[in-house]
Amino acid sequence: MTAEDEEFNRIEMESRIKQEYIRAMNREENNRMIGAHQDHVRRLMDELAIARVCIRELGDRLSKLEKPWVGLTDDEVYKIAFALEGEHWRKIADAIEAKLKEKNT
Repeated sequence: MTAEDEEFNRIEMESRIKQEYIRAMNREENNRMIGAHQDHVRRLMDELAIARVCIRELGDRLSKLEKPWVGLTDDEVYKIAFALEGEHWRKIADAIEAKLKEKNT
């Protein structure tokens, strides 16, 4: 083997070592980047889950707010007044309020 062949083999070996080193560095960098992206995706998924719960809760609250108020009919007022005839006005007001709560919940 000539000196030129030995030099060629040495350079080729160095080149292979450098290429393998670069591949290893790229794998490490890729793994680090993948890990960072996975952490970011986990955080986003957690935030999405929280947002879904908040949206559901807001929807529930909105549906309660959008319910139209239902008042008492004259017939219902007369029935309450008749049932409490002679009672104190506070008991009549409480009975009316209870009936309204029943109709609006």
